[in-house]
Amino acid sequence: MKFILTCICIMTVTLCYFGVAIAEPPEWTFDDAAEIEGWSALNQVNLSVEDGVLKTVSLGGDPYFFPGGDWNTRDWEPFSGKDFSTIYLSVKVNKTDTWQVYYVTEEETGWAETQRQNFEVQASGDFIALEFVMERGGWQERTVTGFRIDPGVSEGVEAEIDYISLKGIPKIVETAVEANGKIATSWGKLKNQS
Repeated sequence: MKFILTCICIMTVTLCYFGVAIAEPPEWTFDDAAEIEGWSALNQVNLSVEDGVLKTVSLGGDPYFFPGGDWNTRDWEPFSGKDFSTIYLSVKVNKTDTWQVYYVTEEETGWAETQRQNFEVQASGDFIALEFVMERGGWQERTVTGFRIDPGVSEGVEAEIDYISLKGIPKIVETAVEANGKIATSWGKLKNQS
């Protein structure tokens, strides 16, 4: 009996340990405006969710927002920067600008310029898939506890973001389509919608 209880205790501790160590990173698809209700500590940026996308408009030279929280709180669990080192976004933006990602970790709890990655985002009238590989400042060696996105570093950057994910590109839900006309025409319309 003592042996069985010992095994159960060891299994429980092991599962708890690995459950914390492999926490799922966050992902937002903006299918519901409620996804951004807890987002606060916005600076020089307007956010809204419309038609399944996050719309951002920068109002100054230092726009930023905290996905899933604010300076000190998050609605997601800390995750391994080594296992999840890329931020995936699909974005349509009116002008080319530098975007930034700042972050904090369990090991480095203060927001700092050394924990920042810059990315050049090109203007595009269509959604483009971006992958921000977080290489600067130790993201990949630490447990990430928070991050913020600066959608540009100048006023007037207008963006539509289809998703923000650290899990990879979100799975596209396949739907049945009824062809009403020529198949090539239907396919062309479907392709332009994605």
